[in-house]
Amino acid sequence: MPERDPDHDLLRELEPVAEQLLNRHLSMAKDWLPHEYVPWRLGRDFDTEPWTPDQPRLTGVAQAAFEVNLLTEDNLPSYHHQLLASFGRDGAWRTWSHRWTAEEGRHAVVLRDYLLVTRNIDPVALERGRMATLQQGWTPDKTALGLMAYAAFQELATRISHRNTGRYSDDPVADKIMLRVAADENLHMMFYRDIVAAALQVDPSAAVQAITGEVIGFDMPGVGIQGFTRKALQMARAGIYDLRIHHDEILWPLLRHWNLFDLPGLRPEAEQARDRLAIHLDKTDRLASRFEAQRAATAAANQTRAAG
Repeated sequence: MPERDPDHDLLRELEPVAEQLLNRHLSMAKDWLPHEYVPWRLGRDFDTEPWTPDQPRLTGVAQAAFEVNLLTEDNLPSYHHQLLASFGRDGAWRTWSHRWTAEEGRHAVVLRDYLLVTRNIDPVALERGRMATLQQGWTPDKTALGLMAYAAFQELATRISHRNTGRYSDDPVADKIMLRVAADENLHMMFYRDIVAAALQVDPSAAVQAITGEVIGFDMPGVGIQGFTRKALQMARAGIYDLRIHHDEILWPLLRHWNLFDLPGLRPEAEQARDRLAIHLDKTDRLASRFEAQRAATAAANQTRAAG
């Protein structure tokens, strides 16, 4: 007799919840049109007026943040494949995967159109980055439960990164775009947050182990972008997305929502995983404080030099 697939059993049990969450999402999602957010009047032909480095109005850090956000959104074919491979091609799971993909596709459209029309980024470098990112793809080794947990954290992280990028841009158009995109990401986060909550009811020990694994091994899906480490450090130094934000605004809000540290009746291996998670959270908090202190010291030194 063939071995039972725990993913298949869990997905089947959670499908009614997935359908409820899908219907809630459809009732809350706002239909919006990317072209209405782009200042087309600023557009010029690149063949007659090539791009030059003096044209962007965004700062270097804001440029890096927009590029990372866009190239992350560009890798949508890989994400879509992963959803269908993990969640299946039937029922509410299939409908959710396609709907999510359609909504995420708008994000790449509006970001690219904005950046190119405003000449806020080198179009050649951007296209080469897109080609490299898509050819590398995103192929994580995750169970369906792991993917749900990862997506909850990742969608919340993306929402906050997008929102902070818009604020940092000092451009009302960019800010409006990122506010709109962040609103979508929040609804996506709610779907994954609440499907994980349902999984915690079905098999709390397995869910705790999955959540722990995703927190400890967490990487943003854009980690494979060329120059990602350097650009992520720029964003962290600017306060767009750093360890303090990750610890305080991503990890803990979801862990509290799931009541993860107060769940009773866990199997021994899940209790051990929860202990590892607590240690990891403490370490992340310490590293975040250290980074904040270093950033403050650097800012103070720069001010002293400027004053002198």
